[in-house]
This record gives sequence, C-alpha cells and structure tokens, in this order.
Amino acid sequence: MIDKNLFIFKGFKAVLAGLLLAALACSGLIILQSLSLASGIAGLAGQNLAHPTQLCFAAFLAAFLLRRLVVLAQESILDRYSLRESNELRSRLLMRVFLEQPNAENEASATKLAHAASDEVPQIAAYLRLVPPKICAIIGISLPLLIAVLVLDWVSGVILLATIPVIGMFMVILGRQAKARAAVQYEHYGKLSNYFIDTLRGLPVLHSFGTTQREAALVHSTSERLRKASMKTIAVATLSGALLDLTATLGIAGIAMMLAMRLLDGSLSLALALAVLILAPEFYSPIRAFASDFHASLDARNALASLLELLEGSSSMPPDKLGPLRWDAHSHLSLSEINLEYAQEDARSSHNAGLHDISLEFHGFERVALIGPSGAGKSSLISVLAGLATPSSGICDANGNESASLQADSWRNLLHLIPQKPWIFRGTLAQNISFYAPNASREDIMGALETVGLEPLVASLPQGIDTLVGEGARELSGGEAHRVALARALLDKRPILLFDEPTAHLDIETELELKKRILPLMEGKLVIFATHRLHWLDSMDRAIFLDDGHLGADAPISKLETPPHTAQGDAQ
Repeated sequence: MIDKNLFIFKGFKAVLAGLLLAALACSGLIILQSLSLASGIAGLAGQNLAHPTQLCFAAFLAAFLLRRLVVLAQESILDRYSLRESNELRSRLLMRVFLEQPNAENEASATKLAHAASDEVPQIAAYLRLVPPKICAIIGISLPLLIAVLVLDWVSGVILLATIPVIGMFMVILGRQAKARAAVQYEHYGKLSNYFIDTLRGLPVLHSFGTTQREAALVHSTSERLRKASMKTIAVATLSGALLDLTATLGIAGIAMMLAMRLLDGSLSLALALAVLILAPEFYSPIRAFASDFHASLDARNALASLLELLEGSSSMPPDKLGPLRWDAHSHLSLSEINLEYAQEDARSSHNAGLHDISLEFHGFERVALIGPSGAGKSSLISVLAGLATPSSGICDANGNESASLQADSWRNLLHLIPQKPWIFRGTLAQNISFYAPNASREDIMGALETVGLEPLVASLPQGIDTLVGEGARELSGGEAHRVALARALLDKRPILLFDEPTAHLDIETELELKKRILPLMEGKLVIFATHRLHWLDSMDRAIFLDDGHLGADAPISKLETPPHTAQGDAQ
C-alpha cells in the first residue's frame, strides 16, 4: 500500500512510526468516546447505573478534545515535514540541472524542469501530507476497532469481517483500473505541458511564418486527449468510491439490524448496542478516506516516479573531495590535461567546442584574462573553475589537494561568479544586492550601490532600495542588472572572482563605464576574466588564449604581441 519511493525521503520511517502511534492513540480515544457516549445515553434512558451520566459525558468530551489535539499535532508535523522535503527535492532538482549537468540545459531539459518544479513537486508535497497518515489510519484505527467490536459483540464483528474481502476485491480491481487510467492521464498531461511551453516560447517564430493557427489546433487536440483521459480516470475513481460507500452502508445497516433484533429480545444491553453502532462507521471511515484520495495519490505517485527518474544517478550535493581550503597570496590552483566533452544532444554543443588537454596554473592574487572568439571554450573553462562542470578527464589540484573536479563546497565557498546574464530574483533591490551577505547593514548596501553607480536607479524607485524588482515587478535593464551583480560581489568579500563575459551583451559605452566600477573589485583577489574584448588586457597581469577548446597561448601581458586568432572587431 505504501509507495516504496517514499522511503527515499529523510526521516520518513520515523514519521511513519509516529503516524502509526498517533493512529493507535486515536483508536483508543475513539473506543473511549463510543463507550462513554453510549453509557451516557443509556444513563439518560435509565439503563446505566454503573457510572454517573455526567461522568460519562465528561469522559466523552475529554476523549473528543484529546483526539482533535492528536490530529492537529499530526497535521502540523506533516505540514512542516512535507514542506521541508519538497523544498529539498526542488533543491536536488535544481542541483541536478545547474550543477551536475550545467551544459545539458537545452530547451527540452528546461521545459521538463519547469514542469517538474511547478507541478510535480507540489503534488509530491500533498502526497506526503495526505497518503501516509491515511494508510497508517487503516492499520492503526480500523484494525483495533475491529478487535474492539469483536470483543464487545462477536456477531457485529463477524459482519465487519465479512465486508473486508469485498472491500479488498473492489480496491484491487478498481485500483488497477485507476492506476492504468492515471498513467495514461499523466502521460497526456506531460505531453501537453511540454508542448504548450515549447509553443509559447516559439510563438514569435510561429507568428512570423503564419503557422499559429495550426499550432493552436494541435494544442487543442492535445488538451482534448488529456480531457478524455482525465474523465475516464475520474469515472473509475468515482465508481471506486461509490462501491466502497455502498459496501460500508450495507455493513452498517446489517449491524444495525442485528443489534435491533437482539435489543428487542433482551439479549443485548442498550449501552453495548450503542457502542458497537458508534464504532462501526469509525471502522469504515479510514478506508473510505483513503479511497477518496486514491486518484490524487496516483497522480502524485506518477509525479514522484518521474522526478526520481530525472534525478537518477545524482545526489543532493557532490561529495567534497578537496577538503578544507583557503586562498591567499601563496595559494595555487593547477589544472592538468583537463578535457570537457558535451553530449551530442546538447543544444549548445554545435557552437561550444568544450575543452581539450588544458593544463594551466593560477597563483595568489593575479589577474588573468581568458581571451578567444565565441565558442573558443572560455565559458567551459569558467564552468570547470567555478565547480559547475565535471571534466571528463584530468586532475585539479588546489593547494596540494587533488580531485577529478572542483565540485566541492570548500572550493565554491572561496569564489564569486559573475555570469553573462545576472539573475535578478523577485525581491527588493536590497535583498538582491545582499543575496550573498544577508547580514549586511543598510549602510553597507548603500555604499555598494554608490560604488557601482546605482544611485540614479535608487532615486527613480518609489520605495528606494525597498522596491520590489525582478520577475513580475520592476524590471532592470542589462546595465542595471550587471551593476547589481557587481554590488553583490562587493559585499561578498570572497578571494576569487570569476567573470564569464559579464559585459558581452552591453554597448561599449556602458561597458567602459562599468569597467571603472569593476577594476576596484579586483584588488587583493584572484581574478579570472573571460572576454573577447581586448581593451581589458591592459588591466590584467596575464592572458590565456583559447581557440576551439585548445590552449593557444599563456603569457604575461608585458610579453604579448598581436593576440593570435583574434578578429579585428574584438579589439575595439
């Protein structure tokens, strides 16, 4: 009954044990409720002389309140647990895409990521909240109540036992049907989601070629297939619930009839009959609750299986093989015969050469320029240096610590990467700037803003640095976004700075203005600056030239003549 994939979640066994204990506690309280309420009603009818009526109703009220407290505590714990694990699952998903396979982030994988993060992870969170407690309730509530009814009145217990095979048969037969239907529904849903996102992204191109009507018809036909599959799944789920309700109703009716007949002939007391009649619906309640959410659980099971397939072979964080690291003026990093190959299906492999037998060394606080035309391998080398890509072969040595890659927390914690397109998330301007320094004061944030020249932006914002920016809020221009990235680096204070062509998409005037802001950031740090614009060379100590993924030259700036393999347009 329990999906084995749920056991991949940290602490799930402990949560399951806690849920089972809570269910057993609820079953005991339900029995106490039924006995005390039945005794109280019998007392009002003058047939219960053993306990005062007021005491019986007080016991019922206490049991009812305790049961509600147990349920509320269970729901609170499950809410926190499901939120924590769904966030961890989302983090693993992002780690898989952006850290372990950053160079495979093509359109197909981006679409799958969007579908998984927006739809599948919330489904799995709901799955963790709903299904495990209901499965535990069947074991921890229905089974003890069955035993209690057998002890109180074996005839009623036999009737409950007789309905169990019928319920089991319905759950197996209809469950298989629902599972098959849900699998088809989920497949159609995934196809529609991916196709819709791809169509939306390509809408300008489709509009240019006048094929939007045809694509709209295809989206409509795909959605119709999903609608029909969903209706078939809902029909099976509804039939399953109706049959279980009918079985439970017939079972309770049979028990009520037998109790009434025995009450009339005087072979059964009123208190006992009432207690059994109260327990019978409680016996069926967990089974009916599980059946009512069975359809939703199937969707979530499919989502979890799909997500685990996406994460297969990955871990939440690559192992830290480099050990503790620090970087100062005497530190060094060497790369020996590094190769980085892209998969053939990589959307970017057609214009990115990868790396071939790259051997380099970096020492202390030097400024290194990575020069070469587009597709020469500059971004690939930055990805390896940033610990974002795993070389297919070669050795990385940081201060004498050797590893096959730089994918280690101890290395990543030393560096700050400024990419071509800085990410501005939805939040205040202050939150965006202090992203890597959450404890920075407002004075520090304002100082960083002034250093990178963002005072005009702050002055134009209605709430200053407290104005929301990013997705769905105030959008920033390319130059403003790069200045925010520089302000982040100012507050971060890490000893290694990596620049992956941060000004490639800016006009030359904006770039020269930003250059004045960037150069002070480089003081007292190891700087590796990837660019194809040669005016940066006069601010560097040494230059590394890449061409088609191969090392072309590595020399101090003072010894350079005309850079090899560099187009005239790059020298602007």
